Amino acid sequence: MPISTKTFNAQSLAGFHKMTGQIQEAQMRIASGKKILRSSDSPIDAANISAAKEQKLMLERYSSNLDRAQYRLALTDETLGQAVTIMTRIFELSIQAVNDTYASADRQSIKTEIGELKKGMVELANKKDLTGQSLFAGYKVNSNAFEIDKDGVVQFVGDRGRHSVQVSESMRLSTGVDGASAFMRVESDYGHDSAFEIIEIVENQIMSGELEEGTLDDIDKAIEHITRQQTLIGAALSKGQMQAEALGQRKLLLNENISDLEDADIAGIVTEMQSMITSRDAAQQAFVNVGRQSLFDFMR
Repeated sequence: MPISTKTFNAQSLAGFHKMTGQIQEAQMRIASGKKILRSSDSPIDAANISAAKEQKLMLERYSSNLDRAQYRLALTDETLGQAVTIMTRIFELSIQAVNDTYASADRQSIKTEIGELKKGMVELANKKDLTGQSLFAGYKVNSNAFEIDKDGVVQFVGDRGRHSVQVSESMRLSTGVDGASAFMRVESDYGHDSAFEIIEIVENQIMSGELEEGTLDDIDKAIEHITRQQTLIGAALSKGQMQAEALGQRKLLLNENISDLEDADIAGIVTEMQSMITSRDAAQQAFVNVGRQSLFDFMR
């Protein structure tokens, strides 16, 4: 049965519009770099992409938490190392002070230096990070961990709060140590003395030219205690580094998965679009050759 001119024109026009729409769709995919422009293009792939991106956001939060933890741990490690250096210097000065050849003026000079070292220890114990939060005050991050009272006694005014952050679905990482654990629980011959109390004992005994039995041992125990705390921080740093590597690997695999689901094959789409343009132009030319009127007359 012959097809009327009107029907032929209508069918040609519909086909032309369809090809134009497909070409525009291809151009949009090329411009966006995405194979899926809307969820209706592929509901299953769209759902998988959405889930993968949610997972990526979660991993980014873990990485951000880990970065903050690693920063505070590294700063705590450095601070405790400086504290060990100060206590080691006090140990050396204490040995010098009991030298029989030292005069009273020499011992006074040593006492003065130890007093300055004690101030340095307090400054370290009140160390703050770049955000102004105290490293050793526990949960009282906006205040100093230690204060010196009117009698010159150093007191811990923080709390025993231990900060930690979530760095995976099943892992939390400590971000430091409280000041009481770091400086106040030295197992000396006098019980759980603070490193500051031991320094004060040295200050009080230094001028006599003799240190009481056990004083040098207590300084050494304070050094060992702070070193142990530093070792624990180092272990947390190592744990954090391993977790950072694990997160990095997970993010790499996830990004590859998202790319496979989402990224368009630009070269393939360009080739396909060029083919569609060729077909459209050929159809248009055929339409013109068949009828007296051009396709554009019907589009007005």
